[in-house]
Amino acid sequence: GVMMLAAAVITVAGVLAQAALAAGAEPKIVRVGGYQFAPYVSFGEGGTGPHGLTVELIALLNQIQDKWRFELVPTTPLRRYDDFARGRFDVMFFEMAGWGWSRRDIPLDVSDTIATDREVFIAQLYAGRDKSWFAGVKATKIAAILGYHYAFADFAGDPDEMRRRFDLVLVNDNAAVIELVLLGRVEAGVVTQSFLSRYLADRPNDLARLLVSDQVDQLYDLRVLTRPGLDPDAAAIRGLLARLDRDGRLAPLWHAYGLDPATFRED
Repeated sequence: GVMMLAAAVITVAGVLAQAALAAGAEPKIVRVGGYQFAPYVSFGEGGTGPHGLTVELIALLNQIQDKWRFELVPTTPLRRYDDFARGRFDVMFFEMAGWGWSRRDIPLDVSDTIATDREVFIAQLYAGRDKSWFAGVKATKIAAILGYHYAFADFAGDPDEMRRRFDLVLVNDNAAVIELVLLGRVEAGVVTQSFLSRYLADRPNDLARLLVSDQVDQLYDLRVLTRPGLDPDAAAIRGLLARLDRDGRLAPLWHAYGLDPATFRED
């Protein structure tokens, strides 16, 4: 009866466990959230898959160990908190707790810094306009990214609140911000420095038409965020990055994306 059935189930479970051990345990899937945030994550037009620094980093992490398999899960800047809270993914790379996480009271495990970047203002370069023009930038029409948090707006992420306080055009990515500035549809834009550097390196004509502020909207202190209790935790993931750094595989990647290689010290 029931006892025999229970014994049979236990035996089957034991056989399956042994088979799994013999085959070598499957790596545990670790889901990494990624939203349009170039050069870290970009979702290509015309059917090309996601690309960027996060995508390349995930590939390297999967190469150097087989305990975990990191996989990218697409989200959006505005949806990322709900997706995380609902368990659609467990990790974010290149994120800051101040970007809406701390306001929402979402429990997080946060690593030490893995990279630094910054956000700068841009405007069209006109005769007679110099960098002092940016002193009044908050009163102008500004292109910014929907769902991002900006120091000039006191890190408010709510688009309606931001539009009430500033004359904003909210778009989906850094390239669109630059385009609106060059077309004269807005007076200023705020863009990620690493993206701007890569973009202008390919487009010397645009470089000659843009004025870039020395004034920084915000410095990015980028970290790994994970769900508390996750294996691997944020420190363990940063430890894997430190290992890549020791092997000389991280600095070229950081340089390629216009970042200063972070110093990964062993704690």
